[in-house]
Amino acid sequence: MTNKLNLKLISTPGLSSDRLEYGVAVRLAESEVSKILKAAPLPIRRQMQHLAQATGKGIRAQALLACSMESDGLVGCQAINAAASIELLHLATLIHDDIIDNADMRRGIDALHVKFGEKTAVLCGDYLFCFAFELASTLVLQEMSKGETAGVLPSYFTAICLGEIREFNNIGNFALTENEYLRIISGKTAALFQASFHIGFLLSDEPPENEDIYVEIGRQLGMVFQLADDCLDYISSEKKAKKPVLSDCRCGVITLPLIYALQVDKSLRGKMLNGISEKEIKSAVLATGGIEYTQSKIREFRAEAKKLISSLENKKKRIRLEILLDKAATVVVSL
Repeated sequence: MTNKLNLKLISTPGLSSDRLEYGVAVRLAESEVSKILKAAPLPIRRQMQHLAQATGKGIRAQALLACSMESDGLVGCQAINAAASIELLHLATLIHDDIIDNADMRRGIDALHVKFGEKTAVLCGDYLFCFAFELASTLVLQEMSKGETAGVLPSYFTAICLGEIREFNNIGNFALTENEYLRIISGKTAALFQASFHIGFLLSDEPPENEDIYVEIGRQLGMVFQLADDCLDYISSEKKAKKPVLSDCRCGVITLPLIYALQVDKSLRGKMLNGISEKEIKSAVLATGGIEYTQSKIREFRAEAKKLISSLENKKKRIRLEILLDKAATVVVSL
């Protein structure tokens, strides 16, 4: 049975009872995700309650809610379900990612497959996929000319899966080019951000001609987020990241900092083929300027996103989206 929301709405004179302040909407979306996990069916309740112990940044849900803001700065209640579905989809991808990457931790706690086994973790991820799509299917738009929000998610999720497959197929490929890598992450990571922005737009009172702008802002922000995370893998500590660091190179996943290092240091590929330590790979990335180069690409995507955000008429929405853009890049120093 599809989850039902029990929302406590703001009661400001003159305001429609089905619309919320942005901060209230964010808190309700977070609460809804937690409630869904804790009230999961008995066969997987322990596993879902484990996941509920540690929540993420919620940046995708916040982006969807910000994009759904109407001209008066308020958010429609349907956006809560949409934001929750996006977070559940993201959580499902993380469960599967951790299995593929052999990650021990996620968000500061044991990865689901470590605590409960791989087969159980895969099935839990599948359950979250299904529940998220069911939740999204409950959304109904007032302006049907904009299309059905439930029909938006499948195409983006296809892009996510293809991105994951391309990444897996290129594990250990030291000849991977920058353009090929950007194509991988445009699916693996940016597609879910695009979905968040797209659905947020569809739930707003924005004119139809702005649709492509929102989708492109989502792509740019998603690219910023992934490239910043690539840097984090080399420059952060496990305590700060709340997940294993240097995990990409440990698993043979080639990201932009390493791609650049391999281009600059022609001897690095041979060393990696013969087997060198993660610390030596990190040293090579830092010495060749792999982090600085990736930061320069982040600045490019960030600048384009800012330009698009500045074209939006809704000031409150512009402010919220700029905050989220900054948040996506904050893991990288010296921006």
